[in-house]
This record gives sequence, C-alpha cells and structure tokens, in this order.
Amino acid sequence: MSSEESSVENGIENVLRVKKLEWRKNINKELEIVDLQRILDKDIFCSQGSKPLPRKHAPDNPISSQAPVVGLPMALYDDAWILQLTEHQREKLEISKAPFPWMKVVAT
Repeated sequence: MSSEESSVENGIENVLRVKKLEWRKNINKELEIVDLQRILDKDIFCSQGSKPLPRKHAPDNPISSQAPVVGLPMALYDDAWILQLTEHQREKLEISKAPFPWMKVVAT
C-alpha cells in the first residue's frame, strides 16, 4: 500500500498518511482489522522489518500514482472508477470473472 510517513520527533508517534488508490474498492475497515491484529498479537508476528504504525485515511491525502492491478475480481475495483473507464481500458484490466468471497471479519 502506498503511503507517506509523517515523521515527528520528541517521542511523538509516527503516522502514515495513506495515499488513495482511486481504482481500489474501499476496504479500509478490513485493513484496520489486520493492522490492529498485528499490534494485539505481537508474539505471532516477526519482530523484524517495518513496525505497524497508525494510518491516517483522509480526503486530503494525496492520490497514488500506482497503476491499477490487472486481473483482480470485479469486487476489488471501485465501482465508480470502473464506470468512468472506456471499454478498451476495462478490457486491458483483464478483470477476473471468478467470484470473490467476501468474509465478515469481527475484531475481538
């Protein structure tokens, strides 16, 4: 996921300003559950690498220049974004016809 790190000194926690992926369906709630689980279950995650940081999703966050991922199921693309594409652009996405089984996840 694209993001810009907001680095602040003097013991204040770092926050990631998440860049918006216009083509991606809004799955912020699901991603927040994953982030929270990583913080709560520190003992099952590797201590090496990036540490989990709070993410700020806001309307004024910058838009990512990352190209849309090709071949995803339709359920993972933003509906409004798909509608504004030409037929040729949709064909280039090679959207998978396989169903995507959404799961209801509850954080404990």
